[in-house]
This record gives sequence, C-alpha cells and structure tokens, in this order.
Amino acid sequence: MPFFEQLRVSLARDEVGPLLEAIKHEESYRSRRAFLEAAFSKSHSFLHSKTGKAFDFSPIEIDGDYVAGIFKRGKPVSLHDHALRPYNAENYEGAFVFISLAKDQLVWAQYNHKVGSTRSLLESYFSYLSDKTDVSDWQVYVEYLHDEREYWTVIDEKVSEIAKITFTFIPPNALSADDEIYNLIKAVKQEANPDIQQHVYKAEPGKMKPNTEHMNASARIAMAGGGDADVRDRGGRVLYSSAHARVTREVPADEMPTPDNAPLIQRVRDWLFKK
Repeated sequence: MPFFEQLRVSLARDEVGPLLEAIKHEESYRSRRAFLEAAFSKSHSFLHSKTGKAFDFSPIEIDGDYVAGIFKRGKPVSLHDHALRPYNAENYEGAFVFISLAKDQLVWAQYNHKVGSTRSLLESYFSYLSDKTDVSDWQVYVEYLHDEREYWTVIDEKVSEIAKITFTFIPPNALSADDEIYNLIKAVKQEANPDIQQHVYKAEPGKMKPNTEHMNASARIAMAGGGDADVRDRGGRVLYSSAHARVTREVPADEMPTPDNAPLIQRVRDWLFKK
C-alpha cells in the first residue's frame, strides 16, 4: 500500500554583515511563503544530486495554504507493435508531494522505492532551483519528522543504560519555539554560521539525567524536524535513533490520486494533514 513520509522544509538566510548593516543595505527577497509558491509553481527537469538520474517535477493546482506536485522519473516499458517489432513506450514512476505554506512548512511526500528517498529528492530539487533559477532566496534544509513516543519510552525505561545522547540541529526556522535551547541554537548560528550544530552528552551509565527541562527541549526541537536525536549505551549500541522513527501514513491504493483528478488530490491532502 502506498505510504507518505512527513518532513519539514526549514528556510534560513545568512545574517547581514556589519559593513552592509552600517550603510543600511536592504536586501530584497521573497518571503518564505512566496519562495515555496515559486519553487513549486512551474515544471522543471533536474538531476538527482546523488545518483545523477534525471527527474521531472510537475506542479498540481490545489486550493488553500498548500502547494502540490509530482516528481517523475522516466522508466520506458518494452512493448511490441502490431508487427511484433519491439519498441520502448514512454512511462514513468512518480511520487506525489504536498507542502503546507503555513508557518510550520510541513511536507507529506510519497515514498516510492523506484523513485528513491523523499528527503534526497527534495534536497536535489531545491539544489537545482538554487543553482539554475532565481528561486534562490533561502537556504533550504529538509528533515524528516520523528515519532516522539519511542524516544520518551527509552528515556524512561532505559535510563540506567544510557551513556551518550547526541542532538544534531539544523539552522533554526520559525517553529514557534521560545525556549532556551532554541535561542542558543539561533545565537550560535548567527555568531558562528555552522551548517549544523551537534550537542553531545556523555556520562557513566545511570549517571546522566536525560529527563530535564533543557534535555527535553533539545529532544522536542530535534523531533519536530529541526534535527536528529541519538541515544546509546556504554558500548555504543543504539538505544534510540530518530533516523528509524519517521512519521509515516499509508494511503489505500484505490485512494491514490492522478495529476488531473483535483477532488481526489485534495481529499488525500486533507487526509494527510488531518483537516
């Protein structure tokens, strides 16, 4: 049965340098919403940044605060004509994508193993837009959202085994977070401009207290598509990894839309976003 993975598109910009700030330089760039609308408003052909394979993106009209489309990878089918002469007929493998234009910028992307990783596909598409088009106003970071329940279970039930917790953060986006960890991540990004930040906590098994205000805040930000969380024991055995706790939803095969079936597309969109 087809299924979708939930991701978040985080958009960041480099801070204006002191020289430009001193001369009161003002940059003109699209808002986050306008950027995403522009990114998914036109058809594009691009190469996957890891595999080098050719893909196409075609937008799909959809109402409300969303954009949608389908990523397609050509896959010709060998057939025979009436004289039994072989020929290759046009065909493709596809993966639908729905993106919320609201502040959280959530994504539901169809995982089709014949198309490949949803995250890598989106990263390749945004990389193409940045390099080859004028839709380059923001730095784009794509992260899977994670199911928090398994993490909290490990924290509660395996605390005596925990020896190392690692939180990896991407540049912060507007996630309606105002806690100290979020502000620290944002401050470090502004001061040092790292692509990612990694907070590593180590202790003898049973000594660490992982269920504290700041540790929990770190976990919440990571789980919300702002990074990753990893918990290990003394021997390095993984007790929890957010890489294996993605948020997914299955869609019945007979409910899957086609690019020209607007009512069904909107129904699947509403079902995924639980409207």
